[in-house]
Amino acid sequence: MTEVDAALASTTGDVNIQVQTPHLPDTLQMVNGGTGPYKGDLLFVTTGRALLPPSVVRVNPNPPYNATVLLDNFLGRQFNSLNDVKILPGTDIIFFTDPAYGWLNGVRPDPKLPSQVYRFDPSTGQVRVVADQFVLSNGIAFSADGKSAFVTDTGAFEVHYGINQTLPATIYQFDVDPRTQSFMNRRVFAYAESNAPDGIQLDTMGNVYGGCNDGVHVWNPEGTLIGKFYLNRTTPQMIFTKSGLVILEATNMYVANIQARGLTLAT
Repeated sequence: MTEVDAALASTTGDVNIQVQTPHLPDTLQMVNGGTGPYKGDLLFVTTGRALLPPSVVRVNPNPPYNATVLLDNFLGRQFNSLNDVKILPGTDIIFFTDPAYGWLNGVRPDPKLPSQVYRFDPSTGQVRVVADQFVLSNGIAFSADGKSAFVTDTGAFEVHYGINQTLPATIYQFDVDPRTQSFMNRRVFAYAESNAPDGIQLDTMGNVYGGCNDGVHVWNPEGTLIGKFYLNRTTPQMIFTKSGLVILEATNMYVANIQARGLTLAT
């Protein structure tokens, strides 16, 4: 993202940036969510393939781009299709979601686990469930103080089956137990009227940004929709940089040069 910041600083017009994709190990396929920095590296979660289990992977962002699989099972069972990942503020503990999108898309076998949210402590190797009862758990984010967690449920978007408006298109908010770090006191934070919120990020004011099928929607800390970055395209993810909000669409990246700043900045 430093290339984005440098290019924007040097011009007032449209910016075209050449994106280079390094060759990564075969263990790192079907990447979906990512976050960082994590001890100087990046963290990715993968959807997996028919014969390749979904995994949490630590990747060196610099050559030779070496990757280490940190986790690829829960109690001996393969995950369904890992989707998004975040680090609890003030810790090195990893939280991630596991919906069954790989199965729905025909690249993974039948699900062997419910759609859940997991906590993984690399220092001890302990993995446990911190939240369940989702149709398709998807995006995850934390408040700046780590006391609140937000998880999206994109159950309304059933891939090949189309939109089922009786299922969740919802961001849920939880309290994070200070002792166990389990998610407690589940409640609806916001419901998206346009498809279902995918990846989510928070800014320093506590506003929540969610990628939807027409752009990025923004809710204030009380869960009231306060605006949209309308692209008329599905935008599954976004991330803050020094230049503003970088919005990731299927084939394009957009930058919204706004004053709001994210809790962590991509570099």
